[in-house]
Amino acid sequence: MKSLKPMILATAMLISSAAFAEGGSDRALERIQSLRDKAEAVLIKAEKADPSQRHVHMKEHMSMLQDLMSQLHQDHPKAGMSKDEHLVWMEKHDKMVDDVLGQMVREHQLMMADKDCHP
Repeated sequence: MKSLKPMILATAMLISSAAFAEGGSDRALERIQSLRDKAEAVLIKAEKADPSQRHVHMKEHMSMLQDLMSQLHQDHPKAGMSKDEHLVWMEKHDKMVDDVLGQMVREHQLMMADKDCHP
């Protein structure tokens, strides 16, 4: 759990640097949004689950976030975008990064709550 904060920081830096690369498409963003929504649903299940069963959903969520972060890192704006289109793409990408990091924080809070309950 102590390694979660450095992992979040490293992930944020890797993901945000992808926003400055070239290539990619809107379909990739839509696919990533779908993955993000599925991960959110699993996180909600974990939050509502009995503490004794929460780890099952959290393990699934961690795996989904790992896949999602990989997709975000590989996603790049289309070549030949105008400056305005590029800025719109970056805003969408940054919002998804923020959402993923928010899910990571919520999952970390669940882990810490479980730790407090089960020292």
